[in-house]
Amino acid sequence: MWMFIISLIIPSLIWGPFFPDLIVSFSALVFLLYVVKKKEFYYFNNKPLIIFFIFCIYCILVSIFVADDILLSFQSSLFYFRIGIFVCVVWYLIEKDQKLLDFFYYTLVICFSVLLVDSYLQFFFSMSITGEQLKDKGKYLLGDHNRIASFFKDELIMGSYLSRLFPLLLALFVLKKKIKLNYIL
Repeated sequence: MWMFIISLIIPSLIWGPFFPDLIVSFSALVFLLYVVKKKEFYYFNNKPLIIFFIFCIYCILVSIFVADDILLSFQSSLFYFRIGIFVCVVWYLIEKDQKLLDFFYYTLVICFSVLLVDSYLQFFFSMSITGEQLKDKGKYLLGDHNRIASFFKDELIMGSYLSRLFPLLLALFVLKKKIKLNYIL
């Protein structure tokens, strides 16, 4: 169940920031309760995570003492630590069951495939997978540039989404297929 919920973070990034933040925050909260109940604090006892939490405390202190608009600064820095706890959640789930990596891999393959098919449909036929007819030959205008947006609509972040998640897809592909990295390089 949790593997499915955690792997939903990948497609939920397409729909906007609410669902990924909800998944991360809820997972972190449940994991904190689990760690306190089972007294398994060793997940938080590693140097990279400690450095990350020190950085979070630094950001909060900067928000308090340096920022002109404290509330605006707190908006991004106060709950940033939930990302580090979410990393521990993923670590815990992978440790308990390696199938999470398969869930992530197949979710990424499906998301990439759907986005790329929809993008080609928009580019060549001015329509999306959902059958929606698009204006301006399937492209959204941004200044003088024509760009394909796919399911991201007006945000124009599809390239960023694909380029940031492609290394994860490649790494999972290498792990799943047990291919030596030097063959890929």
